[in-house]
Amino acid sequence: MTLLIALALFCAQAHAATLKEASGLVQIRKASGDRWARAGKAPIQLEVGDAVRTGYNAHIVIAFDRTAVLETAGNTQLSLGESVPGGVVVNVLFGAVKVTGKELGGRPLEVHAPTASIRARSDSAAWKTVVGGGGNAVIEMNEGQAAVEDAHGGALRMRKGERVEADLAGLHEPTVVPSPARARKEEFAQRMRRELAFDREPDQAQKQVSDQIRREQYELGHLLTDVSGARVRMEDYVVRSSPSSFAYVAMNGRRGAGLSWYSWEGFFDRALPKDLTSVFASLPGSLGAPTPWTLAAFTETRSNGIDFLIGRAEGGHQVDLNHNTDPGDDISSFYDPIRDVFIFVAVGQTAYTTLFDRYGLYANGILKRGWTGTNIQSQGDVTAASASDPISGAILAAPLPIYNDPPPTTYADGTARQEVLESYSDGTQIQYINQAVSFGGGGMSWNAFTGGQSAQSWQGGLLHSAFSQTVSATEFGGRTIQLMLSPRVPIAIGSLH
Repeated sequence: MTLLIALALFCAQAHAATLKEASGLVQIRKASGDRWARAGKAPIQLEVGDAVRTGYNAHIVIAFDRTAVLETAGNTQLSLGESVPGGVVVNVLFGAVKVTGKELGGRPLEVHAPTASIRARSDSAAWKTVVGGGGNAVIEMNEGQAAVEDAHGGALRMRKGERVEADLAGLHEPTVVPSPARARKEEFAQRMRRELAFDREPDQAQKQVSDQIRREQYELGHLLTDVSGARVRMEDYVVRSSPSSFAYVAMNGRRGAGLSWYSWEGFFDRALPKDLTSVFASLPGSLGAPTPWTLAAFTETRSNGIDFLIGRAEGGHQVDLNHNTDPGDDISSFYDPIRDVFIFVAVGQTAYTTLFDRYGLYANGILKRGWTGTNIQSQGDVTAASASDPISGAILAAPLPIYNDPPPTTYADGTARQEVLESYSDGTQIQYINQAVSFGGGGMSWNAFTGGQSAQSWQGGLLHSAFSQTVSATEFGGRTIQLMLSPRVPIAIGSLH
């Protein structure tokens, strides 16, 4: 979910930038503090390390050295970081920005998204960059020229009136900027789709997934201590991305390590109520009867801003696993998000959960495994992906390596630590190291859990601790994705082993 945009240019003043205009809810977090506060009356001097965020329908204008201006709409968060002597970097966590440079005189004007880099190639230039879920970027050139390069080394030159999209696969073919009327329609659609671009709902669902890890008020954010004793700034919230979908997002900031995040966005078969409590409670499944709404698809993203591990599922439908033809998938216990406990399911009791006809797991855009099926009634009904992408249907350049299923899971002695290793016949692998963390920092002991070293004991114990996850993959080149988040969403959707 990420979502890093860097704007680099030289500034003559000692301060990094000036917040010239601010309307609506605008908050600032100083580099020396941990709390958000209302911005107050503009103009306001911004220093390196300061962060700014805007609420729904808010608007700000930030000026850099009289030659460049950055403008954002609502639901945007950014922070200022130093790049070169006399220059600045703006890290935008989410939202849309428009940059305009006049009489640059050779001074660099650049925007870096996770999937593309844009650099001015004329004395005056202006463009808009919108970053969506998974780091996907849309760039529209409004004035001058710019060079655009994707993460794979592909490059093109953009001119006024052109538009291009970039995702994990690289740059798409450039197109003509749509008419104003069409642009308004597309912008509306993008706002409805983007994980973080519609409206934050600090409702009961947010409470369910956040309270148990001692979150402070939403406006304040909070600090946690990880297993190694390092301080982690964590913010999590629920986003209403459309009338029939919502997303849970957890963002982590570590000094010297940048931003990492986890996001899960679910798409349902009908409009959802304003209070999402019952919807979130239905994610693990239901007893006795199907839920009123069905999770039709979801996208789960883990990222460190460079690497992405993305799982996508489609074709969701509810199945009574305890009365299908496979006795091996019967449900014996259920996570109840309302009471925040695991409950016992009687033998033969009707228990519905959601199965998906199509699924794909991607490490830095490379399909690792997946499956396809038609109205499957058990996981045994699926066909493992081999020659084509299970989501897009595209034919693969080569057959997928064999996935060793199920992955081995080990529980470390002493500390409550779980290791899950996914390995493939070509020698590649994905590893998850999950650990229960005490609220004062450091790993929790298995003595704090009940039921021994089992999956149920593990998940039940996590409900009373902070949760740390480190993900590594062969495709990450030695890098890892380090996360601290509430385990409740992964437990609810069944992605936590």
